[in-house]
Amino acid sequence: MFSVKVDDYGETEDDMHFVTYMISGLSEAELDYLIANLEGELALEDGNLFLNIFYSKQFFPFGSDDAHFKLDDFIKREEIEMTYFIASFLEDMK
Repeated sequence: MFSVKVDDYGETEDDMHFVTYMISGLSEAELDYLIANLEGELALEDGNLFLNIFYSKQFFPFGSDDAHFKLDDFIKREEIEMTYFIASFLEDMK
């Protein structure tokens, strides 16, 4: 079973926001499939796939006032949502 963790997040110099997800526990076939089919910046490091997604300020998941007070909750929610997205994406592989 694979897992997803928020590795980094923040704002770029050109006012775009980003979240970098670390996806671990994937088979070689799953890694190959995701690298060939996912959009976004991808990097493979020590068997972990790093997926960098860019957001405008209004859609940035950690941009709300609530996120500043409950950051751990927002990070966990992002990890759950990306886990679901990757799992459904990998279903297309079969």
